[in-house]
Formats: sequence, structure tokens, C-alpha cells
Amino acid sequence: MHLKALKLHGFKSFADPTTLRFEPGVTAVVGPNGCGKSNIADSIRWVLGEQSAKALRGGKMQDVIFEGADTRKPAQLCEVSLLLTDCEKQLGSEFHEIEIMRRVHRDGQGEYFFNGQPCRLKDIQKLFMDTGIGRTSYSIMAQGQIDQILSSKPEERRAVFEEAAGITKYKSQRREALQKLALTDQNLTRVADVIGEVSRQIGSLRRQASKALRYKRLRHRLRHLALSHAGHQHAELTATLADLETQVVKLRAAAETRRVELQQRQAALEEKRSERSRLNQRVQEAQQATFDLRSEKEQAENQANLAQIKRTGLAERLESSQENLGELEMQLRELATQVDSGASDKQTQLTLLGSSDDVFQQRNRDLAIVEGELSKFEQDLQQAKFQLLQHESTVARLRTDTTSYEVDQKTSAQRHDAMAQEIEGMRAQQSAAAAALADVEARVEEAMVEKSRAHNEVTEAQQAISDLTKEFRDAQRKLHDIDRGLAQRSARLKLLQQLQEKLEGFGEGAKAVLQGRLDGALAGAKATPITQGLEVKPDYSKAVEALLGSAVEAIAVAEIATAQRILAQLESEQVGAVVLRVGEVASAEASAGQALPAGLVPAREALGFVEENHPVLALLDACYVADDIHAFLEFWKANPGFSFLSVATRAGNLVDQRGLVYGGYRKKTSNSIMQREVDLRETSKALADDQLQHDNQRQVIDGLQARLTENETRLEQARQDLLLVTQNVASVQQEQRGAAKALEDIGNRLARMEHEVSALEQARHEADARFEKAQRGLSEANTSAETQRERIAAMEVKIVELRTDRDVKRESLAQARLELAERRQRVEVLDRGLADMQRRSSQLTELLVQRQQEIEVWTEQVAELEQENARQKARSAQLGETLVVAQQQVEQIRHELVALEQSIGGVESGQFDIRNEADRAQSELNRCEIKLAESKQRATFIEEDVQREFQIRVGTYDWRALLWRSEDEPPDIKSLDLDEDDEESDGGAATTAAASAPATPMSANGAAATAAAEGDSVAVSSDSPASDAPAPASAPAPTRRRKKKGPKPDPTEDDLKALETSADWGAIKVEVEALRQRLSSMGAVNLVAIEEYAELKQRYDFLKTQNDDLTTSKASLLAMIDEINQTSQQQFSVTFEQIKKNFVYTFQTLFGGGVANLELIQTDDVLESGIEITAQPPGTKLKSITLLSGGQKTLTAVALLFALYMVKPSPFCLLDELDAPLDESNIGRFTDLLKKFVNDSQFIIITHNKRTVSAAQAIYGVTMEERGVSKTVSMRFNHMIGEAEAAQPNIAEAVRGTKARAGTPAEVGA
Repeated sequence: MHLKALKLHGFKSFADPTTLRFEPGVTAVVGPNGCGKSNIADSIRWVLGEQSAKALRGGKMQDVIFEGADTRKPAQLCEVSLLLTDCEKQLGSEFHEIEIMRRVHRDGQGEYFFNGQPCRLKDIQKLFMDTGIGRTSYSIMAQGQIDQILSSKPEERRAVFEEAAGITKYKSQRREALQKLALTDQNLTRVADVIGEVSRQIGSLRRQASKALRYKRLRHRLRHLALSHAGHQHAELTATLADLETQVVKLRAAAETRRVELQQRQAALEEKRSERSRLNQRVQEAQQATFDLRSEKEQAENQANLAQIKRTGLAERLESSQENLGELEMQLRELATQVDSGASDKQTQLTLLGSSDDVFQQRNRDLAIVEGELSKFEQDLQQAKFQLLQHESTVARLRTDTTSYEVDQKTSAQRHDAMAQEIEGMRAQQSAAAAALADVEARVEEAMVEKSRAHNEVTEAQQAISDLTKEFRDAQRKLHDIDRGLAQRSARLKLLQQLQEKLEGFGEGAKAVLQGRLDGALAGAKATPITQGLEVKPDYSKAVEALLGSAVEAIAVAEIATAQRILAQLESEQVGAVVLRVGEVASAEASAGQALPAGLVPAREALGFVEENHPVLALLDACYVADDIHAFLEFWKANPGFSFLSVATRAGNLVDQRGLVYGGYRKKTSNSIMQREVDLRETSKALADDQLQHDNQRQVIDGLQARLTENETRLEQARQDLLLVTQNVASVQQEQRGAAKALEDIGNRLARMEHEVSALEQARHEADARFEKAQRGLSEANTSAETQRERIAAMEVKIVELRTDRDVKRESLAQARLELAERRQRVEVLDRGLADMQRRSSQLTELLVQRQQEIEVWTEQVAELEQENARQKARSAQLGETLVVAQQQVEQIRHELVALEQSIGGVESGQFDIRNEADRAQSELNRCEIKLAESKQRATFIEEDVQREFQIRVGTYDWRALLWRSEDEPPDIKSLDLDEDDEESDGGAATTAAASAPATPMSANGAAATAAAEGDSVAVSSDSPASDAPAPASAPAPTRRRKKKGPKPDPTEDDLKALETSADWGAIKVEVEALRQRLSSMGAVNLVAIEEYAELKQRYDFLKTQNDDLTTSKASLLAMIDEINQTSQQQFSVTFEQIKKNFVYTFQTLFGGGVANLELIQTDDVLESGIEITAQPPGTKLKSITLLSGGQKTLTAVALLFALYMVKPSPFCLLDELDAPLDESNIGRFTDLLKKFVNDSQFIIITHNKRTVSAAQAIYGVTMEERGVSKTVSMRFNHMIGEAEAAQPNIAEAVRGTKARAGTPAEVGA
């Protein structure tokens, strides 16, 4: 079997479809760095199943896809195919050629194919197992990884030896068997634990169910109490927020006024600051100009001084250089004499060197003849030893094959018997599965009918809810309108009450009297506004106000003395004026018996219910209300004797007895005292009517809410029923699919097993034939090996004689070499001396010319420096005069800046007072805003807490109704026989915690109702949140019989108001915390404990059967593992000994001697022992292979690789730049050894070395004509004999330089 072709498409740099065809022998792959040669090696490892992107020089597996180039787009997938031929024998396949392909897409999806059919990676690995081919096998050596087999741990080196021994498949089978055994042990342990647990669960399920019932009751009560408490707190916070927001608005308006004033002052201040900045800028500019002038003056002085110093230095250097010229001329004459003497000595030594070289060349030729003859005999001996090792490796391989074939025979027989038994059991399972499928299909029909019925019920409930929801939304919109009107009237009423409290419309004197600031003048007497207690009809408010006039803000006092004291104090304190109504003074009365015309009525009729002694009655006695002012004037004109004080119309027009008429258009005033009294009374009445309408609408909504809740409960129940039915249908359908799938799987498996039985029968016959063939080959190989050993012994005697003659000639050659080296050294010393003298002469000549040029340049520089000194002194004097004028300008600008700073200070002082006042107001605003934010935060926290714990919004429920229903039973408790047995299983801690919790004071009989909900008349329940006395510590918890009781009746509005008034929210909060603590202390609660009991018995029987099956499987697996271990140990021992012998041979062949060995690290299990490698090249005594050089490590690894090939040749071998660390000599040994294996294996070598390429029969060149895209060019070689190398030139001739190109023999350079 060998590699026929490699196909790449989109793999790394191979963007285009590329096919590389290979023939048996050696194929070289060459090309420049970075052209994509190593991508060929990566593609072979990748198609064989490499899963590490790092091993392929990538970050992720998608990196192997072509990423694009300057003129190419990235590929979306890549694929690599490996075509192998002559596969029948080594793979045991029915195919002559097989193709393995791997494909990966950009999204990470990957596929494997075998001859065009999808397969698994495991199938490919199993196919090439024990063939030497694989992503980590010794057949593929990646770039720079040849010596990893040496640097790896001893335990990790076993892999390649096991691959060569052919026990990889046994180790794989052993690993799978151990995994199955571990899984079987886990299953046995788990089944035993489950069986024990099931037996314990039966007794504990009843206690768990009782605990679940208590949990639901406590959770129901906690929900109602917690929601009620949160709703009550939220309502209180909402009222507080409204007051705070009003106060914040007022404070913000005042802050805005102060901010405007501050901005105006700030604008004026900014103008002055801008002027100050301009003056500062002018000062800085003037100072900078002064500084620049001063700097220029100093610079001019420094330049003058510097020019003088330079002139002095140059004069001194001129005198020194003129003295050195004479000394340089004398040194040049002495060097010329020494050069002539050295040239004559050199000629004499060259003559002597030529004679010594002739002697050395003659002795070297004699030694070469002897060594050539010795080398020929040694090569023949090495070839004979290599052939012997090949025969021995063949014997070891045939022994391993014989053992393997024998194991295959036994395994096939065992599998055939086991398969026959499984087929019988499978047929029985097939019949049982068909019966189970028929039963499940009948259950599916019943479940579908039940699902249709449940679906109809859900549809009806949804329609009813839809109708009620529409009606509920209409009622809510109406309630919203009522709430909006109610809010507007409440705001109006609140505003009027605030105006009333502030005495708006009253004068300053009246306010002082009514606010109690004149209590001393009142002397204990009572002073009240005359409008207090006055009820005016709405249509007559303007008329009454016009009649009263300024008396509308009058204050009633009982005595004249009191009035006099009030007036005196107001006048003395200059508080203001006031109108007083003194009770002692009688008012004018209307003329009795006067006939009144139509449209004119007494003013008293404009009043409603008024007390008889009310002060206003006396003021209105002689006053009337007319329908029309013009009609009354006509009446008064006709009846001049009509007696009245004043007459007013409903519009507020007025006629008094003096004939003054008041009328015309009047703007509506907002501070009318009389109108405010009317508005206040009317608004209060309208508000009461709106509140009554609101309560009636709320009752309608509550009724709709109750009906909607009832229908939603029905819908939820119907949905749950539908869900249960749907789940049942899905479960039954799943069972149906499972039964059908099981029946189909059993049928398919039965067919596969029958096919496997026939395949096993055929495989057993083939194994018998292979076993007989291997035995015959083993006998022939033993005979050939013995003949080869006799031939090797005769050759070794002849080689000893030739080595003795070679040693004598080597000593003679060494003496000639020593003499030649001494004379050559003398010539070289003379050459170096002459060269040094000539170089010194050139340096002195150059130095002499340089000194003469320096003297001329320095003379010119001295004259220039004298002129520069005079020019800089004149410039310094001019700059000093300008500097004085600039300093005077700076002082003048500074005086202007000081005056402006004083003005800015005054403005900032006034601004500071305004800011202090604004800060105090801002502090008050911040305090209100913080309080407002805290209240909002508390309200938000309550909303979030309720939403998080109960998934409901605060305000969407009636907390009073929840508080009322907190003592009811939870609605979702099912009627179970466990309801009657409520045993106390939570322990004494829970009982004590519950007993210490206070009762909720919801009503007079709240505690008794709570106790009745949790216990009966026989014993007080420990679950009750209240208890009269704790039970004795030593008394056992009694078993109670819970009495059934129905829900409480719906509360009336009076019940809810009474509940709201009597609720003790502190006690409720304590009980909520106690309930939470008790629920937390209950731990985990199994709410589905009842349903679990029905499955326990069936599950127990099933687990018992599984336990028996697992025990039988475990015994079978243990027997299989023992047999695999025995066979693996035998094959590994035989193969390891042969590889050990082969390694000694290949190591000495590549190094020309040395010591090499392989040793097993002794452990309890031979199959897990490590392998230690010993390697000592000739002339060394290294104790560790880590001390070897890079080239020595590579040669050692190559020796081990070829030792493995001698036992288990791989169909093909890929070596990526293996020869990179080797020199020319070692590459020659490597290629010579490589040629001995080309008949058994196919080699693909990626290289840059010409000698390695010359050993190949074909060559592939990889190029990049287009950047980033690899292309291939192939060539096949016809080897022909080339010309002999040119003779090495003579050393004496090379030294004389008579030839253009010359070299030195290797022996001389040694």
C-alpha cells in the first residue's frame, strides 16, 4: 500500500484545486521559504484527523481555510483528499483503492468521507490503526519535531513502539472495555443506591405531603398579609408625596427669582473682569518686551566674549601644529627602509614551503588508496548487517502477525457465538415491541378525544372573559372620569379653604383682630366676621355683597368700649383699618307696611338658613334686591317717599338712599369674601355628591372584578386541564414514537447483526488463511538470517587487517602535515608584518596633509573672530537704551490695574450677600426634595418588593379584601386523604417560632378565627400564628384531625371600613416576618410527593432487572480485559527487543560508531512502563540525551525512526525539513540509509538541501506566482553519472596568487 495522490482545495495557501500524484520511492518537495511547502504536511495530518488548531499553526480550526489574497476573496470551505492504493492486504479491505476526505466550512461545521460516503473520525482512526499511518504516528514528522521523540517523557515514547508492535488496536479495545467497566461499576453503584432510596421513600412521602399542605396554607396567609401591609403603606406615602410636591414648586419659583438677579450682577462683574484681563495682558506683554530686550543685550555681550576666547584658542593650536610637521616626515623615511627588508625574507620562505607540499601530497595519496579499500569492505559489512537486521525484523514481524492472527481467530469465534445469542434475544424483543406499539396507538386515540373537549372549554371561558373585560374597561373609564372630576373639586375646595384660612380679602386691621394680635384690646371679648355662619343663595351673592359693601369684612363686637379699644390700638400701632359691627347700637329698620312693587324683595330673602341674632340681618334690614336697576329707579321716582338704605341687583348694581347709583361692567375678582363663602359651600356639596357617585361606580367595578376573577379562575382551571391533557397527549404520542422507533431500531439492529454474523464467518476463514501463510514465512526468514550471520563473520576478519595498514600510513602523513603547517605559518607572519608597515605609511602621509590644511583654515578663522567681537559690543550699547523706555511703560499699566481691582472687590462683596441668601433657600429646597425623593424611593421600594415577591403591582388590588381573606383556605388545595393527617414534622423550633408570633388584630375574633383555621377543638395546632400557652417540652406532638371549613362570606363596605380602622399594622408586620421565618425554616418542600408514590414499585422491579444485567456484563468485561493484556504484553516484548537491536545498528551506521540502547523502566504493568533512550556518539561519554547537540539529536531520532521502519514499515513517510540541522557529511549518511528503505516504504521529503533532492526519484516545486496562492510544478529524474570533481590546487600556488580561484584540501584544514 502506498500514497497515490493528495488533493487540496482551499486549504491554507492552496486556493485553487491542486493534485499531487506520488509514485513509490522518494519524492522531494522544494521551494523558497513561505511558499506553502509545510502546508502539504499539515494537510496530510489534517485529513487524518488532527483536531488541534495549534498543531496546524493556527488559532482555530477555521484558520486552515484560505483567507484570501490581494486579488482573491476568502474561501468559504476547504477540503483535502488522500488517495491510497493496493490496500487489500494491509487494511484488510475489499477495496483496491480508498479515498479519505475531510471538509470544513467557515461556520465551523466539518465532515469526513470514506470513498465518497460520510463517515466518522473514529472510523478513519480505526481503519489505519496499527498501520503506522495517523496524525501522531511516526510516519509524519512535522517541521522541527523530529527530535521530540527524544525530548518527550519516557511514558510518552511508548506510542510509537506500540504502533510498531501492532498493539494499538488492543489498547484501544482495552481502553473501551475499561470505560465500559467503569461505567458498569457506576451504574451498579447508582442502581444499588436508587433501590435503597426507593425503599426509604415510600415511608417518607406521606410526611412530605403533610409538610407541603402546611407550606401552602402558610404561604397563602403570608401573601395576603404582606400585600395588605404593603398596600396600606403605599397609600399613606402617596398622600405625603402630594404635600411635598406643592412645597417644592413654591421654593423653586423663589429660587428662580434670585437666580435672575444674580445673573444680572454677574454680567456686570464679568465686564469688569474682562477689563482686568486686558490690563493684565498688557502688563505681561510689556514685561515680556523688557525681558526680550534684556536677553538680547546679554546675548550680544556673550557673543563678543566668546569670539575673543575662540581667537585665543586658535592661535595656540596653530603654534602646536607647525611643530608636529617635522616629526611626521622623519617617521615616513624609517617605514620605507623596513618594508624593503621584509619583502626579501618572504621570498625565501615561499621556496621552502613548495618542497614540503610535494611530500605531503604523495603521502596523502597512499593513505587514500588504503582507506578506499577499507571503506569498500566496511560498506559491504554494513550492508550484510543491515540485511541480517531486516531478516530478524521480518522474523519479529511475522511472529507478531502470527500472534495477532491467532487472537483474531479466537475473537471472531467468540463474537460469532455472542452474536447468535443476541439475535435470538432481539427477535423476542421485536415481538414485544410490536405488541407495545399497538397498545400505545389505542391510548393516543383516547387522549386526542379528551384534548378536543378541553380545548372547547378553554374557548368558551376565553369568550366570557373577553366580554367581561370589555365591560370592566368601560366601567373603569367612567370611574376614571369621576376620579378626575373629584380631584378637580378637591383641589378647588382645598384652595378655597386655604384662602379662607389666610383671611384673603380682609384688610390688615381685620386680619390683626381675627389672628389674635389684638387680644389685649378685646379683653377676653369674642370677635367674629359677620360672614361667619352666613348662608347666601347662589344667585344673590353679588347682590348681598353689593349691599354690604365694605361691611362685608366687618367684625362683630359686643360693646362699644371694645370697639374703641381696638380702634385706638390699631391707630397707635399703625397696623391698618378695620370695620366693626357693634352689637349695642341698633340699626335702622325698614319702613313697615310699605308696599313693594314686583321685582323688588327684601334682602333677607336672599339668605338661606340664618340664626335670628346674626349680625348681617340687622345690616340688611333696610335693604332690598331688585330684578332690574332701571325699573327700581322708575319706581323710586314715582314714589319718592319710599324708605330704604340701599337696593342692589343680582348683577351687583347698587342704588343707595343718597341717590348714588353704582353699576356698569365689573371684572371678576378672585378675593371676594362673599363669593368665596358661596363657592366653598357649593364645592363641598358637589364634592360629596361626586364621592357618592365614585363609591357607587367602585362597587360596580368590584362586582365586575369578582366576576372577572371567577371567570379567570375557571379559565385557568380549564387551561390547566388542557395543559394536562396536552401533556398526556404529547406523552402518549412520544411513547408511540418511541415504540415505533424502538420497533424500527430492533428491526434494523437485527438486520445488522445477521449481516455481521455472515461477515464474521468470512473473516474467520480469512484469518485462518493468513495464519498459515505467516507460519510459512516465519520458517523461511529464520533460514535466511542464519546464512547471513556466517557471511558477516568472514568479512570482519579481512577488515581487521586493512585497518592495521591504514594506521601506519596515517602516522607518516601526520609528520608531513606538521612540517607543512609550520612553514605556512612563517609565510603568513611575514605577510601580516608587511601589510602593517604599508598601512602605517599611508596613515602618516594622510596625517601630514591634514595638518597643513588645518593651519590654513585656522589663520582665516582668527581674522573673522576679531571682526565679530567689535560688532557685538556696538549692538549691546544700543539695546541698553531701549530697555529703560520699556520699564517705564510697565509701571504706568500697573497703576491702572490696581484701581480696577478695588472696583471689582466692591461688586463681589454685594454679590456674596445674595449668594448666601440663595444658599439658605437652596438648602430648604434640597431638604424638601430629599424628603420627596425618600418618600418616592420608599414607595418605589414597596412596589418593587411586592412585584418581585408576588408578581403583582401595588394599587391594582384591594388590600382590605386581601386582609379579610387572609384567614381563608388556599384555593388550590386538592382534596386528598392526607388532609386529615397533619402530623407535626417540622420540629420544635418551628413550633416555638409559630407559638411566639402574635395574632393579627383584624377583628374582635381574629385570633380565634386564625386558631380555628389551623387547628381543631381537640388540640391547639402548632402551625397557628397564636397560641394561648406553649406545650410542655416533654410532651410529644399530638396527631390532629383538621376540620374542613368553607370560605368566609364576601365582606360589606362596613366590614372593610371596620377592618381598616381596627387593624394593628405593627402586629401584622411582626406576623409577616414570623411567617417568612417559618417558611424559611421549613426547608425544601416536595409539592409533588403524592404523584411520586405510584411509580415506586414499577421502578423498583425495573432497577432489580437492570442490576442483574449489569453484574453479568461486568464479569464478561473482566475476562475480555485479561485476554487483551496477555496478548499485548507478548507482542510488545518481542517487538521491543527487535527494535532495540535495530536501533544499535542504525545509530552506529549514522554516527560511524558510538553506543546506543533502549531500556524499559520497570513497573508493575509492562504495558504502562516508560522507555529510556541511551545515546553516546563516538568519542563522548554523555549521560543524558539532553546534552546532545541539535544535529546529534536529529541523527539519533532518525536512527530510531529507521529502527522502527525495519520492524513495521509505514506505507508512506512524510519528513518536513528533517535535514535542516545536518551538515553535508551527515546528510550523505542519511540519504545512504534512506535508500535501503525505498523498496518497503514511500518517502515524501520537504527540503532545501541539494544532496537530499538528488536522492529523490521525483520532485515537486512549490511556488507563489500570485502572492498568497501556492502552485505546484512536478519533475521526474533520470539519474546519470556526472563528471569527476576537479583536483584540489596546490597550497604554495594559492599563496603566490598564480590562480584566480584556489582552495585547501580538507585534511589540511582539519
